[in-house]
Amino acid sequence: RHTISVSAFLLNRSSDLAAVGIGGELLVAQGCVEESYIDGMIQNVSQHRVDVVIAEGIAIPHTRYEDGAFRAGISLVTLKTPLSFSGSKEMVKVVLCFSAMNVQDYWHMVSFALDLIEYGVLDRLTEAKTLEEVKSIVALC
Repeated sequence: RHTISVSAFLLNRSSDLAAVGIGGELLVAQGCVEESYIDGMIQNVSQHRVDVVIAEGIAIPHTRYEDGAFRAGISLVTLKTPLSFSGSKEMVKVVLCFSAMNVQDYWHMVSFALDLIEYGVLDRLTEAKTLEEVKSIVALC
């Protein structure tokens, strides 16, 4: 089980960069990162980094902690309409932005993202209407 504080946002229309921006703002609101961290994530996505989309349906934008992270955190942005992300062929419906302070944090976040896939909850996350619903779905992983 993961002990991760999650904030969430449902986006009706978007681009990959807009979704990253919103996910980054949620991390700022949690006190996990400063604004410069958002710029780093957007730069990584703009450069079509291959590690952003880890599987059909999910992207995990992030950057180095030196870019402005204060502590580990996760934000979840669900997309009403899946879209191509960072030049990938896979269509993304869940954008899981995260900050990590060290290698252990990084792998913890990646493991959490993989659990969402393994437990088959990506579709349920996109259908959730409230933060409480998102948290109850995430708790299954």
